Amino acid sequence: MTIGAIDPDQRHVAERLVLLALRRFHREQPLSVDLRMDGLVARVSELAKRRPPSRHRGGAQLDLGEAELRRVIDDLVTAGTLVRNGRRIRLADAETGLAPEMAERVSTLLDGLRASGAAPPRVDGIASRLGIPPTVIDQLRTGGQLRQIAPGIDYPADVWSALRVRVAGMPGTISIGRLRDELRTTRRHAEAILAAASHGPQATRTRFRPRSQRERRAVP
Repeated sequence: MTIGAIDPDQRHVAERLVLLALRRFHREQPLSVDLRMDGLVARVSELAKRRPPSRHRGGAQLDLGEAELRRVIDDLVTAGTLVRNGRRIRLADAETGLAPEMAERVSTLLDGLRASGAAPPRVDGIASRLGIPPTVIDQLRTGGQLRQIAPGIDYPADVWSALRVRVAGMPGTISIGRLRDELRTTRRHAEAILAAASHGPQATRTRFRPRSQRERRAVP
């Protein structure tokens, strides 16, 4: 089966959109190294739908199918413009990592959470005030720098590790009320900590009494 040549103008449009899609991806997700091929194809297709054709060269409507678009991407890899790692693609000159200003904001966020101990405030509100976009918070969670143990409850990784060790080392039966008092936190945080710690690798010594059992009084 002979694969036909791709129209030069269509190739130019596709290359421009591929590079634009990857630049946006690296800008939106600075901690992500690369993007799956199918994700890149989807982003390019979405850009092609949203960007009306213009008169300048490369501004025509993209009419290539998925197979042809993948060929264009493969050719950009061969040319060294893109780098492939298995099914994942990135710009050859992409620099991952947060810009200095954003890294400082993230550091401020994590330091503030550490200072709150076992009862940190909601991350989203602090992040918004510091100018940290939700995509960066998602990447911090995915990368393990933030551990979200329940909706609205996130801990820096080192804080969560210390809390989990502390819970695992508590003798006897652990109730939510006891844990709340021990950690000097709120009931909501204590309940989330106990539930998450009870499912972690150090949970073998943690014994949790459900609320119904804790509140049931013994009959003499």
